[in-house]
Amino acid sequence: MTDAYHSSDTPVGAYPGSAPAPAPAPATKRNGLAVAALVTGLASLLLLWLWFVGIPLALVAIGLGIAALRKARGGAGGRGMAISGLVLGAVTVVIAGILVVVGVSILNSDEGKDLRSCLNNAQTQQDKQDCTNRFNDDVNN
Repeated sequence: MTDAYHSSDTPVGAYPGSAPAPAPAPATKRNGLAVAALVTGLASLLLLWLWFVGIPLALVAIGLGIAALRKARGGAGGRGMAISGLVLGAVTVVIAGILVVVGVSILNSDEGKDLRSCLNNAQTQQDKQDCTNRFNDDVNN
């Protein structure tokens, strides 16, 4: 059937001289592990000040990141998210380690030993507060 609008070699619904519609992009597999690694890695960094939450989340993020990278090798997407979650978890662990080292070094310093001794000998809450104030003055000066 040929009319003024359609020639015999033009498919119905296409305009003469137009390019064919592009083929749909192949669907990539979703990688939920990568999303979970990214979310837990970000949460671990944000919640590091709650060490009992931040550090376990960082370890979970590292584990999920490794698992997501393995899954991404098999064709699933999310490689960038997996790497991001893994890196955020590792950064959290490194920062936590630095904070522990700094804290231990402060407590093992002469001022820290004086604070522990003062707190052990304090009888009242006011005595404990005075020990803390003295420690802060020693550290800041």
